[in-house]
Amino acid sequence: MGSSENDGSNKQGTGNDVPEEANIYEDEINLIDYFRVVWKRKCFILLGSIIPTLLVGLIIFFLPRHYTITYTYDVEDQLKDQLKDQLKGQFGRRSAVDISNWNLSQKNYNVLLSRFYSKENLSRITTGSRQAGFGQYAESISRARGLKGLENLVKLEVLPSYIDLDEVDQRDPAKLEQIRQLEAQLLNVTITGTAPQDVSKISSVIRDNLENIIPVCLIAEQLNVGIRGLRANMADIEKEKFALQLVLKKSKAILVKLKNAKTEPVDRAASGIMLQFDVGGRSEYLPIEYQIQTAESKIIQLEETARHNEKKYEYYEDLLSLNERLLAQIKSRSSSAYTIRQFQSFLIELTKEFEQQELKDYLTSYVKGVENRIAVSAPVTEEPRIYALPRGIVKKTIIVFVVLLMLTTLAAFLLEGIKKSQAQAS
Repeated sequence: MGSSENDGSNKQGTGNDVPEEANIYEDEINLIDYFRVVWKRKCFILLGSIIPTLLVGLIIFFLPRHYTITYTYDVEDQLKDQLKDQLKGQFGRRSAVDISNWNLSQKNYNVLLSRFYSKENLSRITTGSRQAGFGQYAESISRARGLKGLENLVKLEVLPSYIDLDEVDQRDPAKLEQIRQLEAQLLNVTITGTAPQDVSKISSVIRDNLENIIPVCLIAEQLNVGIRGLRANMADIEKEKFALQLVLKKSKAILVKLKNAKTEPVDRAASGIMLQFDVGGRSEYLPIEYQIQTAESKIIQLEETARHNEKKYEYYEDLLSLNERLLAQIKSRSSSAYTIRQFQSFLIELTKEFEQQELKDYLTSYVKGVENRIAVSAPVTEEPRIYALPRGIVKKTIIVFVVLLMLTTLAAFLLEGIKKSQAQAS
């Protein structure tokens, strides 16, 4: 009985092993067929992959080599504290925009990139390149597609890189704002060309644009911000003026009624009354004479505040007119290569026109800011080394060989399949 059960189980096991052995045998046959096809078509596969790979390698080898030069600018805002007092107007706030440094926060850096890679500025660079005898480089800039293509020719990069807020585990708005306001320490400008002597000369065109023309574009951006700020300040004064007039009118009406009130005279020496209200949770009322003095004092303060606001409004109005004039000067020269030194000369001449001391002080501080901006526009090293970019011949040829090997192998199997189909059909 037991032996019969064992026989049955053995038979069952033997029956299950037969398909598995058959599958292994079929796989072995298929692999052998594949190797036969590869061996049969080995010449086609090798010639179809090796010869084109050699051609690609030769083409890469004889293509013009690219060279780069990198200029590093120290963009750290070192003069910020020194200029705080210089930039303060007569009303104890900054009345001039700080243009003395690069001020490369992430926001300002994005503005710099948008200005540098703008169509208008690229047109200036191409014109300068052609005038310097580098028409091919100018054409490369004109044909470049998108920011990536332009960065292959000239690339701006800050160090250290800005922090990506998406990767920061921080929810505090104040700390996030601090991160946004972090400024770069260095700015690298890398220029790429096809000949060492050309790269050095082309870089002079790029440097002239970055150091002399782009600052004027950024000043125009800052003037726009300053104009909006002045208008906002003037609007605040106008709003405050209405409320101030209402309080002043009410205080004068109270004073008139207090003076018309009949009271007996107060012995000032014996009274010893102090001007204090809400003592110990209860209201204390002063005699009429002291109330009149308090009302008069309040009216004087309100009138002085109103006069002070009027002076501020007039000052902001003059500043607004001056800033609009500066912006108009830059915009009128936007089509030409208007440099920061030309703008500096314009400011110096403009200073002579004003007799009002506040505006002369404003323009004087502005000129100093422009002078400092020119001073910080020079790179750390005037003539850095030129480096040849690696061609990467080995890496590129290996990739080409692998791709071609896969394609020719696939083509070999397709040819073999077509041949078998034709044989069966015949």
